[in-house]
Amino acid sequence: MVCKACGRSSANENANYCEYCGTSFRENIPIRQEDYSIGREQSTETESVGNEKPISFGNWMGTMLLPFIPIVGIFIYIVMMFVWAFGSDTPKSKKNWARASLIVSVIAIILFVFMFTSTMMDIMNSGLSIEDYMSEFY
Repeated sequence: MVCKACGRSSANENANYCEYCGTSFRENIPIRQEDYSIGREQSTETESVGNEKPISFGNWMGTMLLPFIPIVGIFIYIVMMFVWAFGSDTPKSKKNWARASLIVSVIAIILFVFMFTSTMMDIMNSGLSIEDYMSEFY
């Protein structure tokens, strides 16, 4: 069965809806030839979504290498993560990536603080003192 809206063919002749675009096969919808054509190729990863252009390889490389700049790189990276996550000029894919990265970073910091605190409490409650430990080396 050929969809009247997107022009793609479906292997299931008894289907009620197009498996690609969700248009009903049972309704009379006029075919819009200017938007779709039968046998149209599937979209690729590099095709832009809406008006958004894909982010270039160089842009991603710069993003990934930013924290490796000596001394100031990590601070610039943290600031840029917030700019990318909440800026209005950032492409949607990079904005979503930055937001997800910030959430994962916050979760990792919370887990680290929890584990460090519980380990220190275990050490303090075990009766081990730093003076006794250091006296072994003198």
